[in-house]
Amino acid sequence: MYNIIMPLWKTPSGVDKMKIMPNAWTWVKFDNDRFFPFPSDGWSIMEVILRVEYPSTGCPKTLRGRFVRFPNTPKEDETGHNDVNPIPGYTRHHHWEHFLMNQANLTMGFRVWHDGKNPIVLDGRQFKTNPL
Repeated sequence: MYNIIMPLWKTPSGVDKMKIMPNAWTWVKFDNDRFFPFPSDGWSIMEVILRVEYPSTGCPKTLRGRFVRFPNTPKEDETGHNDVNPIPGYTRHHHWEHFLMNQANLTMGFRVWHDGKNPIVLDGRQFKTNPL
């Protein structure tokens, strides 16, 4: 049997909703944290799940998410980004995944940006790392 540590930072739906303003990169907060250290060296897959509430008017055409190594430092490095297509007036679950060769205590974060006219709301949020 394997003893695998799979860190999970989670904000349940209905708790601490985040308003994301248009055209500004915003760090996503998971379980009251924005940046996370990896527990060990080696390959990992990172996953972010966001439950997003879109406005019925002024809805974005693009929601962009990016994983960031060494956030808010001179070594900051974006990696593993992807765009998703919002649907006006709906609530959607979106997933981002990225494989990364990491070092113990490498700090990661995740940020989002959108091109709407009105804010979007992040409800339930999860950030996971799974060693391979």
